[in-house]
Amino acid sequence: MLKKYPANIRKEYYFCEFRTFKSMLMKNFFLTAIMAICATVLFAQDCSDLFFSEYVEGSANNKTLEIYNPTNEPVDLGLYVIKRYSNGSPFPTEALPLSGILQPKQTLVVTNGQTDSVWVQNGGYWSLPISQELYNIGDFHCSGIYPTPMYFNGDDALTLETITGGVIDIFGKIGEQPQNGWNNIPPSYTAGAQWWTSWTVDQTLIRKPSVKQGVKTNPALFMVHMEWDSLPRNTFDSLGFHRCDCESSNIWEQQEKDHSLVIYPNPVVGNTLHLNASTSWSTIEILNIVGQVVRTYPFDGNIRQASLNLDDLKEGVYMLKILFTDRTQSTRKIVKR
Repeated sequence: MLKKYPANIRKEYYFCEFRTFKSMLMKNFFLTAIMAICATVLFAQDCSDLFFSEYVEGSANNKTLEIYNPTNEPVDLGLYVIKRYSNGSPFPTEALPLSGILQPKQTLVVTNGQTDSVWVQNGGYWSLPISQELYNIGDFHCSGIYPTPMYFNGDDALTLETITGGVIDIFGKIGEQPQNGWNNIPPSYTAGAQWWTSWTVDQTLIRKPSVKQGVKTNPALFMVHMEWDSLPRNTFDSLGFHRCDCESSNIWEQQEKDHSLVIYPNPVVGNTLHLNASTSWSTIEILNIVGQVVRTYPFDGNIRQASLNLDDLKEGVYMLKILFTDRTQSTRKIVKR
């Protein structure tokens, strides 16, 4: 049986209950507003400034850094500078001011500018030039006179900074000189005596599409594999463009977040398409724009890298679908020119 209270008590009880309910609503409103603001701030940091999108540390002076503009506006490169922190230095040892305008969703390829062999008196050796092929790909070149940041050798930290000193992106770890470079093996993530495991010496690295902003704080450990995919030494095919999730995605560009997949060159110039994935696959299909399968490539299930021959494929836009052995799949748009 419900208790009945005098009118004045019921009135006060309901008033207190309403006031408590109103207070809860206000708290929830402010909490939701704060969470929304925080989420907006975090989201705003993505795709809002330049970052390194490719790293080439190859033979001779084949040294290149690619910079990507993920924003929707042209960026004045005169406001930025590349710095090197050589041999574990906690302070920058060289700086390379940039110039020009970088258009939205475009890249700047910065290369070493040494085009002739130079005798190094102190070391007693010949410093070999950058390859003509790589030099021709470059949009911006350093002076080619040592020292500049573009003489990095795999154990140097590199930064992209504003001319006012704001750090936009860090490659490596400032203040650390890893013997034979950084790798993907814990606990140190440095190659040491296992020089063949290095990811930053004699390698080409491409920033994963899921990366939408640079590293602004010096990391406790540089775990290179977390944000970069590794390609063989002196691979230049992917320079000059970058795939990033900052660009609008659709059915042509679905990517499993658990697997990294590198496809290059894309657009395909020639007849060969190279693939490199973090896990093995069993089948690759190429579909035309209406969804018809035009090519099927079966594999034995233990393959993580391959080259596809597209010599009889007409120029145009296609969809590449890769079925991984764990039954997940990824779909990418490819362009044949």
